[in-house]
Amino acid sequence: MYKCYNKKGLSEVCQKYSMHMFGFLAFLLISILSALALYKYALIRGENLAVYLPYGILIFILNIFYIKAIRLSREDYEDKLKIEKEYSQKLLHSQKRFLRYAVHETNTPLAVIVANIELFEMEHGKQSTIQNIDAATKNISGIYDDLSYLIQKDKIEYPKRKIPFCEFIESRVQFFDIVANQSNVHFEIIDESNNSKVFFNETKLQRIIDNNITNAIKYTYENELITIRLKNEASQIVFEISSHSRHILDTEHIFDAYYREDGVEDGLGLGLNLVQNICRKENVDISVESFENRTTFTYVFAKVHR
Repeated sequence: MYKCYNKKGLSEVCQKYSMHMFGFLAFLLISILSALALYKYALIRGENLAVYLPYGILIFILNIFYIKAIRLSREDYEDKLKIEKEYSQKLLHSQKRFLRYAVHETNTPLAVIVANIELFEMEHGKQSTIQNIDAATKNISGIYDDLSYLIQKDKIEYPKRKIPFCEFIESRVQFFDIVANQSNVHFEIIDESNNSKVFFNETKLQRIIDNNITNAIKYTYENELITIRLKNEASQIVFEISSHSRHILDTEHIFDAYYREDGVEDGLGLGLNLVQNICRKENVDISVESFENRTTFTYVFAKVHR
């Protein structure tokens, strides 16, 4: 009876038997070296080689046990590694499933809160307490959008379209305006791009802009100005956001997942990593400059030719 192996199965079989062959060759080499050593020792002493035969047999047996022990140790290690890998995969799957359910269950109550805030303001006008709730809701909304994107990014297509960059940024600043007011910071938008457009997916662009806006609001000192500047550079459009904010000590690792500098407790440490991943896929260049008096994030997009 013949066994049929696919490419993966054949590779595993070859790997398994190559390990056995390596063990056999190692055992054979050690045995030969041991025999040569005994033979040379017998010649030096001028004695009959048969006298050292028991020692040779003992070395031979010890070699067998040694090779066997190595093999068992390797197999035991491989079994443990396989079990740990399966456990890690199950844990990762459970984490993704929990995150998917959590995001799904958050959507409905969040929508209800937003709708009721709007209804209340229509009937009773704006009130400070409701505005506080609205600001907090928009912060939660930003986190929800990030997690939702992380879950769905490998499952759905994100079509691109021409987007007026300045108009898009103005709409996102307006969305977070109440959050900025709660933090006593203000925005100024300087458009030197001549109303240029970018060819981008709206969801991805929103994740980039929203994370930069919310981070600027979160870390800019009170009563300071957050400056957003758009400018043309040849066939590119540059988006800069800068303010007098907390000095970033390590600008190289600021985009790492879950990275937070000492003394920083806010946030999940996922937003900028998400931004970096989108920018890498869409060929958007990123640079960060941070000093004691000012921090600037710069993004360079390809400009749509009219």
